[in-house]
Amino acid sequence: MPRKAVVVVVGLILFFGCGAIRPVPLEELEQSQGELAANVFLATVHGKIEAFIVRPKGRGPFPLMILLHGHSWRSMGAERILPVAEFFARDLCYASLAVSLPGYGQTEVPQGANPEITLKVVLDAISVVKGLPWIDGQRLYLYGFSRGGIFTAALVTRIPVLRGVVLHSVAYDLNRLYRQTPHLWLRAMLNPSGDPDATLFSVLPEVPKWQAPALILHGFQDSLIPVDQAILLGDSLQAAKKPHQLVLYPDHGHRLPSDEVRKQAVSFLEKNSGSACSVSGP
Repeated sequence: MPRKAVVVVVGLILFFGCGAIRPVPLEELEQSQGELAANVFLATVHGKIEAFIVRPKGRGPFPLMILLHGHSWRSMGAERILPVAEFFARDLCYASLAVSLPGYGQTEVPQGANPEITLKVVLDAISVVKGLPWIDGQRLYLYGFSRGGIFTAALVTRIPVLRGVVLHSVAYDLNRLYRQTPHLWLRAMLNPSGDPDATLFSVLPEVPKWQAPALILHGFQDSLIPVDQAILLGDSLQAAKKPHQLVLYPDHGHRLPSDEVRKQAVSFLEKNSGSACSVSGP
């Protein structure tokens, strides 16, 4: 994909501590060998994208984890998922890119939250960041929560160098969810026009094309996205003989305990891809 964006760094946060945000040029992030998180903006042909980049300790090059957040009534963006990005950097030495989706944070896209535009916005962000000298552009991973997980699942077949995907409380067949959900606001979000004949997105037909191993995390008590959505994906991956792991939590709902997510994700990625900490070096 051609490089269509320019990176502007707004500020850096020292993580593993509570450092203050301060303006810093991108070159400092590239040259640093300490643990840093940067709030950046990407000017693309589709609009301005807000994102957070987390750099692990060491020289790199580091694998890149791309994280997509869920819905927020306050329109909060990628900062909500920054703690998840940080634990990937800590535990696996994966650099992380958390993207504020259109309609959230300070991302500004004229076409709004059009699903296809949203996918192009994320791909634009990836195309820039994976070209940084301390990023291994051939080792990319995806993590998606809730609404962001829908786009994550849709991106699996669009990233040829994808090495793994983690899906947390996600819907995979929106037609089924639309028919089953009792939440009127969710029905309106899924089908804003109210078209009774609308055909909504389902990732299930694309599953035979998946190449990267997938970890599916879901709570049995999820009242927003029923657990049968996760089971549907698990069954589809099993039928297609695709590598995956389905982990269901009988006592939890839409938001799973962060320690459990961390443990499962790290274990899954270490098993299927390995940690990058041993090669990042001091």
